[in-house]
Amino acid sequence: MKVTILDGYIDEPSRLGVPPFMSPYPRYTAGAAVAAGHRPEYLTVDDWRGGRKPTGDLLFLISGTLVPGKYLRAMPMSAKESAEILAESRVETHVWHSSEPLERPAGGNSHHVWGCDPDAYLFDLLTSGTASKRRRTQEEWSAWPILGAETVKRHRDFPQPLICEIDMSYGCPHFMTGGCSFCTEPLFGKPVFREEESIVSELKALLRAGCTNFRLGGQSCIFSYKAEGIGETPCPKPNVKALSGLFRAFAKLDGIRVLHTDNADPSVIASHPAESEKILEMIVETCTSGNLLSMGLETADPEVSDRNNLNSNPAEAMDAVRMINKVGSEIGTTGLPKLLPGLNFLAGLEGETAETFGMNREFLLNVMNSGLMLRRINIRQVAPTRRAFIKPGNKKEFIRFKDYVRSSIDPVMLARVAPVGTLLKDVFTEVTIGKLIFSRQIGTYPILIGIPQKIEPGKFLDVMVTAQGSRSLTAVEFPLDINSCPLSALEALPGIGRKRAIRLFRARPIGSQADLESAVEDTEVANVISRFFRFS
Repeated sequence: MKVTILDGYIDEPSRLGVPPFMSPYPRYTAGAAVAAGHRPEYLTVDDWRGGRKPTGDLLFLISGTLVPGKYLRAMPMSAKESAEILAESRVETHVWHSSEPLERPAGGNSHHVWGCDPDAYLFDLLTSGTASKRRRTQEEWSAWPILGAETVKRHRDFPQPLICEIDMSYGCPHFMTGGCSFCTEPLFGKPVFREEESIVSELKALLRAGCTNFRLGGQSCIFSYKAEGIGETPCPKPNVKALSGLFRAFAKLDGIRVLHTDNADPSVIASHPAESEKILEMIVETCTSGNLLSMGLETADPEVSDRNNLNSNPAEAMDAVRMINKVGSEIGTTGLPKLLPGLNFLAGLEGETAETFGMNREFLLNVMNSGLMLRRINIRQVAPTRRAFIKPGNKKEFIRFKDYVRSSIDPVMLARVAPVGTLLKDVFTEVTIGKLIFSRQIGTYPILIGIPQKIEPGKFLDVMVTAQGSRSLTAVEFPLDINSCPLSALEALPGIGRKRAIRLFRARPIGSQADLESAVEDTEVANVISRFFRFS
């Protein structure tokens, strides 16, 4: 039997699945179908949008955006699209959601399921005729990713810029205290960790299939992988030996182009500085530069933190930010620092007041005034994934805080992370909007880069930064051909502006530094911009 797996692109706190990312779920599910003796057909919601229809005898649809964000060139499947697919389907259809869906179209041969692993559900359905809501076993977690690895070849972004999410665990060490009020991970109970051999074997299989970019996700905290004291303390001691073995194995693999990480618990880092620093050094040594550790501070208000049972406090978060900066701030081969922290803030948590946002501002000001770097500041409203939250009426303060961060904090951080003149390597051009082609490096939460040139999407190129915005960079192709580039590229150069750009444009051909100085009529400015050019 042919089983169609339709990827609706999931987006979870610890798993990205919107292109260029591919979540583990469709790969695992395809592997489960193979293990059950059936043939998987992999389609994406973009395939369906383009008119390609499922041809299998059973349709398995993967859906769910727990933390929906802003997407550049791909959108997760909407509820309306899901309903249309179900209406079109003439075969038995199962819709797996990453959480209980708010709306579930009724009808006919469709079944909605959540609260289990989709691959385990499908395997039981195919082998026994009766699906069960359960977690996959360790043996299945080792076998199915290998059997489903070839699925990557049918993804819209294969072979580049596809980046595969790699699960390391599920659950959260804070399960013993009930976990954060908004998070579903602690509900899974005691964390379960994949074996090192299983993770490495999956990477090998994906490399054989042609995938070269990976992100280690599927976890609440990479420092808690097989940590000592799980179930005894919410802040376990990092297992340096286990992680050392894992990263040594990664370092021996040939063909990895990008290897990045995701979440880290600042309370674990701050509580175990010696072990955490060793792990940070391993990450920096093994992974690709431009890497990021996302940390969920959520709020700097101690009252809100207590009432929502949050993992960490501002002092721990500051300690973690300092340590990551200390170990990871060196510039790597991509042009960015090797490893930097990111911080998450949530609005709408229980106990929040107008003063909460003032405390958040003070915390970020402290980070900025300390000369530290943050690669990403994520600010969003809490989602009702675990329970509903009563909106306390602080919308104006939330908007004011967000605007303040975007206008006063983010540009400073971007200027530290990627100052004017930074050479960024292997930037992938994605989509043209107006006079800019928006581009990104491959990796975890990559920085958006606007290039004011006519360049086709789907190319890799090196660029040099000309300016920073609130959450994005402006850059030009490097080296820039001064005699053929558009006026918009000249105008984007630091210290130029419209009038000088026109003078440069009219003075072409420019064949030397002397010609450049004559056209600009300012030796200092000419010296600044000369690093962007090649003279032909």
